[in-house]
Amino acid sequence: MKKISLSFVLFSLVSFVSFSQKSNVYLDSLTESFRKEHKIPSLAVAYVTTDSIYYGISGTTKIDGTQKVNLKNKFHIGSNTKAITSFIAMKFIEEDKISLETKFFDLFKEMKSEKNTFYHEITLGDLLSHNAGIQSYTAGVEFKKLPDFKGTTSEKRKSFSEFVLNENSVPKGTYSNAGYVLASLMLEKIGGKSYEELLKKTFSDLNLDYFIGFPNKESIDNPWGHWIEFITNIPLAPDHFYKMEDFMVSAGDISMNIIDYSKFIQLHLKGLFGEDNYLKSENYKALHLGKPNMAYGWGNAKSNSLTFSYHDGSAGTFYTHLLISHEMKTAVIVFANSADTETQKGIYKLREQVMENNHNFAND
Repeated sequence: MKKISLSFVLFSLVSFVSFSQKSNVYLDSLTESFRKEHKIPSLAVAYVTTDSIYYGISGTTKIDGTQKVNLKNKFHIGSNTKAITSFIAMKFIEEDKISLETKFFDLFKEMKSEKNTFYHEITLGDLLSHNAGIQSYTAGVEFKKLPDFKGTTSEKRKSFSEFVLNENSVPKGTYSNAGYVLASLMLEKIGGKSYEELLKKTFSDLNLDYFIGFPNKESIDNPWGHWIEFITNIPLAPDHFYKMEDFMVSAGDISMNIIDYSKFIQLHLKGLFGEDNYLKSENYKALHLGKPNMAYGWGNAKSNSLTFSYHDGSAGTFYTHLLISHEMKTAVIVFANSADTETQKGIYKLREQVMENNHNFAND
């Protein structure tokens, strides 16, 4: 395995620590305005450039509470986890352990059968770009048909993969959480460790904090997720029954604070514009733009000759929105601890205001 040089680690630590970890007065005010207007329990925003990060935050950890959120509180990022899984995959690709063209069944010959001939040629790249024709598993009702998988999380991951590979295919391009479970199984096979261990190593290398699961399960001081009951946002306690299946982590079950998540995104920004860091610049470009519309953990689009990469993530109780403007060399991240329609409206309006009014804070 390729080792990260000591000089890189020291550079990373120095560059990370040099950034302010205080919120910006203008962004705080803007965030509070949209939070109140759209009745969102708490909001965090970050405006990221290649050399600076500006934060705004407002609200309380739960809608009926008084404890204010802070920049070190974790929010659930949902499907934005997929960009982290693709990031781990790209590191293995750089180390020549695997490629985007590696076929799933070349690693798992024992799972190949006449029942799943449609999937015989699917590759890691197909899985990471939602082009494998794997059923989606984006709705709770889909999980009700599953048997009770036993064993370790990795064993459950493999049992789940065997199950979905014997289901009918769906059109290529169908967004699939299940496809990311299969992709993580490939990474486990190549790395010789569980996905959770690979995740831990990656974030340890980057000196970034994270948690698997909803953040108030780590600490009740973190934001609580909310969902609508009888037209009212209700906070979900740490012992609430709702949670994601443990074998689905790679598809969308990571929580991070806005500071560390912004640092992760800043690595991508720097890489997109020529800097080799944890990954080579060319590989950040492949992650974001390697395929039209949906590359590897990232969507992309062009509008009026401008290029964007993006991803939204939600498991129904939090919402994360992220947009990178390639021409402006900036990213805007918005976290919320609710996910209803009104919350989403507020998030998108906030992001637009931050991008349009960056002169009010970025030059301070």
